[in-house]
Amino acid sequence: MSIGSVLVLLVALGVVALDVAVASSWTGLIIVFAMAGVTLAVAEEVRQMIFARRKAAGMGGVLWFEVSLLLALLGFLLARTLALTGQFGGTIEASGIAALKTYDLVFATLAAVAGGLVIAPERTGHVLLNMSQRPAMMLIGSFAAMIMVGSLLLTLPVSLTEAAHTSYVDSLFTMASAVCVTGLTVNDVPTVYTPFGQGVILAGIQLGGVGIMTVAALALAFSNNSSLQSQLRYAAMLDARTVADLRKIVVGILAGTFVVEAIGALLLWFLLVGDPRLGEHSAAWMAVFHAISAFCNAGFSLFPGSITQFAGEFGVQTVIMGLIVLGGLGFPVMVELVRHGWRRLVRLVKRSAPAPARLSLTTRVVLSMSLALIVAGTVAIYALEFSNALAPASEQGFGRRFMAALFASVNTRTAGFNSYDMAVLRDATILVTCALMFIGGSPASTAGGIKTTTLATVVAALRAELRGREPELGGRAIAPEVLRKATAVLVMMSGIALTIILLLTLTEDQPFLKLSLEAISALATVGLSTGITGSLTVAGKLIISGAMFLGRVGPFTIALAVGESAATQPRYRLAREDLPVG
Repeated sequence: MSIGSVLVLLVALGVVALDVAVASSWTGLIIVFAMAGVTLAVAEEVRQMIFARRKAAGMGGVLWFEVSLLLALLGFLLARTLALTGQFGGTIEASGIAALKTYDLVFATLAAVAGGLVIAPERTGHVLLNMSQRPAMMLIGSFAAMIMVGSLLLTLPVSLTEAAHTSYVDSLFTMASAVCVTGLTVNDVPTVYTPFGQGVILAGIQLGGVGIMTVAALALAFSNNSSLQSQLRYAAMLDARTVADLRKIVVGILAGTFVVEAIGALLLWFLLVGDPRLGEHSAAWMAVFHAISAFCNAGFSLFPGSITQFAGEFGVQTVIMGLIVLGGLGFPVMVELVRHGWRRLVRLVKRSAPAPARLSLTTRVVLSMSLALIVAGTVAIYALEFSNALAPASEQGFGRRFMAALFASVNTRTAGFNSYDMAVLRDATILVTCALMFIGGSPASTAGGIKTTTLATVVAALRAELRGREPELGGRAIAPEVLRKATAVLVMMSGIALTIILLLTLTEDQPFLKLSLEAISALATVGLSTGITGSLTVAGKLIISGAMFLGRVGPFTIALAVGESAATQPRYRLAREDLPVG
């Protein structure tokens, strides 16, 4: 980085600090010129990087990173200019000054990162290259990058309806909730965010639901420049045996996702078109938004009070529940069910066709556990809230009350929509809801939690220990490594949950059970809340954001990313010795 660029950066940062300290109308023009100088300096460094280092190994990622930072700087320069001209926020009032300081601080942070990136491009390129070759690290880094980019976009004036809503912490929280397909919000999405902001949220939901890893694996599988070793690593991450299988899996995931979402959007559009409750929103936009949000188990809604307005609408609730269940089953299970159903159909038409093979153990466990948890949750919620939260539904008979309980049970599986007031739930119902949320959906799905197969494995091991037999499921013995992995996931998720609850009790002045539900909801990427999300402190919002991130990438993925690889494991075994437990 040249000396002139360094001087420009230092002077600009000093001016930004002055504006943060005494933000007023007379500092506006100065700060805009300083921001323009920084942006031009970074643009010059990008130009030099393109011509000087374009052939260096691993520098492609650094260049894209620097270009992204340059675009972000341009965006906040434009935002600060709009604030200066009064086109966003009007006169310099308390909310306007807060917005100006937010833009100054974010711009200064981006400028510092851009400067540091240009100073040490080789080291940054080496880090990015190592990340791209390790799927677990790529998963964590890609989710973090998507949250950062989305939070910056949500902070810009084009995403907000008023200057008073400008808050980077709120934008970070909202985008973390979207990318991690959680659904917790500190702001009312339809009133705070413009259609552009809602589109940014929806894009985060879609990428987070499908999995940025899937998109990366697709690009890698069809790339001619990637190494075979990298392709095989991504194949193993997605349970593919070969690179050809990897291509089929990622194409199938993307195609299946868009087909299911398109069908769900079409059904919702048919049910919503002409409905006066849509307000100024079009039926098509509402249908697409809620179909993607439901299938990705995100729980974001553009209706006030989530789906409470449609508590008596069996059609809308049924479509949303169907999308949630499909999204929570997992892509491999859905593909197997489609193939199995097609073969059975062919068998009915042509009796000479071979009989379909038996469903795999994974599919049978996922289906049985999902059905059992939905039924158990419906019965528990119906019994506990019969005369409480479900009481308003009694006016329309048993059907509506049962539908409300069923809808609630399905949504505790990490979706986050609600059709009744969560704030009035009994303590017992909150406890049941926390348990269902903690279990979550199934592996390779858009859902969170410890997963249904983890619970089934642990229960099978407990049953086998009580009977003095080998752990088994569906007539098959459970491999020791599967049991170890399930135990590790359960212990790590439990430890993280307890830590988050402890931190929230130290930073928030709310009832313990409500904080517990908020913590489990974030960690299991559910999105259900008793209404305390908006009143969280800055520390509480950051804690919940971290919980959503950890819940989405998974504690076991983090353990793989920072742990030793299988190739470096010792080739010896220690002597065994008994240890009393229990």
